[in-house]
Amino acid sequence: MSEMGRSTTGTTPARPGPRRCFATPADAHRAVQQVVTDVLTARRRPRVLEAGAGKRTRFDLPSDAYVVGVDTDEVAIVRNERLDERVLTDLAAYAAPAASFDLITCWYVLEHVDDPALLVDRFATWTAPGGLVVIAVPNLRSVKALVTKATPHAFHVWFRRYVLGYRQAGRPGHGPYPTTLRRAIAPAALTGRFVARGLLPVFEGHFEDAKQVAFRERLRLTGDRWDAADRWVTRASLGRLDAARSEYVVVLRRV
Repeated sequence: MSEMGRSTTGTTPARPGPRRCFATPADAHRAVQQVVTDVLTARRRPRVLEAGAGKRTRFDLPSDAYVVGVDTDEVAIVRNERLDERVLTDLAAYAAPAASFDLITCWYVLEHVDDPALLVDRFATWTAPGGLVVIAVPNLRSVKALVTKATPHAFHVWFRRYVLGYRQAGRPGHGPYPTTLRRAIAPAALTGRFVARGLLPVFEGHFEDAKQVAFRERLRLTGDRWDAADRWVTRASLGRLDAARSEYVVVLRRV
């Protein structure tokens, strides 16, 4: 397993090492949390933007952090108790001063918008010197993303309700939300656009979606059988698709 890139507390971010593949989503989240903690604990009263805030804040934040949440789902954002300011609007309509946030988190949001490149540009503008942007998106080169792209939203709701057992799926305050999966969220395109705007990746990783894990466990596709299936997908697609690395997470820092 390759080593993850490490954050730096200096003014110039370090380049990350090879992308790490995490065993679980929780492992990936803990690794990102460490990068966030290292940066924010050195800042007094950091300002945080939760872009697509949802029902909860994704990371543990300093007690003096001022957290702004933006979301279109009123039911969800009202439940987010960590927010100091709630903004009920589409991210594309939200405006903020340049260099106004020490941390911007966008966890599973860019795959739902029509123009993710526009939001990337705005996130880059809104990030303060030395500040972080945390992005999590589906890996477009995964089987999960391919199936998601090829099936209608109604199927996604049905699958969550009647296969995975999330009975509230599709109702206000609950996903899934309609997906777009634009090419701009592919890892190389996403990081390249940030780099062109002065942010460098300090951490990158892949992990497998928890819902996919639950589904294949029901099919008893685990252990050696899953490893064999993953290898077959890679060979059959000539290396273009991956079964296990269904999600991508990156942390970038403003130089």
